[in-house]
Amino acid sequence: MKKFATLLFIILFFGCKDDIDDTILVANTENLEVEDFIYKVMNFTYYWQKDVPNLTDNKFADDKEYTRFLQSFDGPASLFEALQFEEDKYSALIDDYEAFENSIKGISQTSGMVFGLARYSNDSSNVFGFVQYVLAGSDAEAKGIKRGTLFTDVNGTQLTTANYRELLFNNASSYTIGLATINNNTITKTGSSVNLNNTVQTEQSVHIAKVIEHAGKKVGYVMYNSFVTSQDDLLKTAFADLATASIDELVVDLRYNRGGSVATAQLLAGLIAGEHANKVFGKFVYNEKLSANNSDIEITSSNINLGLSRVFFLTTKSSASASEMTINGLKPYLDVIQIGDQTEGKDVGSNPFYDYIDNKGTKNPNHKYLVLPITFKYYNSEGVGDYSEGLLPNVSLKENLAALGELGDVEEPLLKKALEYISGQTTGGISVDSRSIPATFVELQTEAARAILFPKN
Repeated sequence: MKKFATLLFIILFFGCKDDIDDTILVANTENLEVEDFIYKVMNFTYYWQKDVPNLTDNKFADDKEYTRFLQSFDGPASLFEALQFEEDKYSALIDDYEAFENSIKGISQTSGMVFGLARYSNDSSNVFGFVQYVLAGSDAEAKGIKRGTLFTDVNGTQLTTANYRELLFNNASSYTIGLATINNNTITKTGSSVNLNNTVQTEQSVHIAKVIEHAGKKVGYVMYNSFVTSQDDLLKTAFADLATASIDELVVDLRYNRGGSVATAQLLAGLIAGEHANKVFGKFVYNEKLSANNSDIEITSSNINLGLSRVFFLTTKSSASASEMTINGLKPYLDVIQIGDQTEGKDVGSNPFYDYIDNKGTKNPNHKYLVLPITFKYYNSEGVGDYSEGLLPNVSLKENLAALGELGDVEEPLLKKALEYISGQTTGGISVDSRSIPATFVELQTEAARAILFPKN
């Protein structure tokens, strides 16, 4: 992967430099400079490059035609959209790479309320939020917001499919939510509201790590919410404690984990299945231009061996990317039991690209754009992949909005189901539990929650 990054840098840097030397037309405005950068990244690295007519190598007769093409768009975002494959849900154009770099470290401006969104299936516009968990020490925690809290309004305005991004993801210093309850599949506003303040916080990716005594066994439970490389030591510590406790079973809760670093996924695999360290964890496949970089990645040796023959994963539709990679990557080596809902289905990954202006890694001072295109597809060691519809659970059990339960508690429905399996009360065949998010609601996938998966640099 280091070779891949170096190759890309050389081609992108010298390619951009030569083009700008040959014609001043491409770099005469900030937008054209950014758009030139975007186009070259997409043309060279994009997994679906051959499937996008605007990215074909022979599209432009000369530099002037290329420049006119760039000028025909309203700006970088408009161009980027025109360069995407119609089935691509994940490539992104970031207009502030500093904020992006913080986000992948778990640092964000937040009230500490982590939530999902849903709409009424019989109403195409109205949206409500449901709190999945709350960060320790946050303003949301101080204001009494808890898992299961429902809200329908922000700053006195009903959330809709048209306004929820503007109301919830606008980097405001504070906002007010209007609370609601659910009864018999009906959302009712309570008339109460809570004002929440956003502050800079670092979310701990290991949300819960504990040992549960159940049916004469020691069951390790780890709720892991993001594959953050800068917090790898905390992940190692959590598993070292489980090893010291000599656990008999392991439940890894990835229900809200939307992805992160490939390197950390390799590490988690090694922490779970240390006996299989250095075996093939996955295979990366790039586009034809980068086919020389098709490669295998390995399960990382962690020096921790739990000695397990199986592992349980708890999942929802918010489990994506590196979460799915971990589940799929371990199936050739362990008995993997997945409990919960079908996962999102992100079987592709990204590389982040900056607009470097020299061979020392100096970023262009004229803008803060970063291109995050899908660059590779992932398969496990047995060649199993292509799960764009999601990974199916062994035991199907969706979360119940009216009774989400307390995370880590033995009575929380998904964890309880895993413990029932361990004690022999639930079998391995696909089963469907009637407790679920009612069909009258449809969960939304927001732009702010898109899954990401970065390869090792």
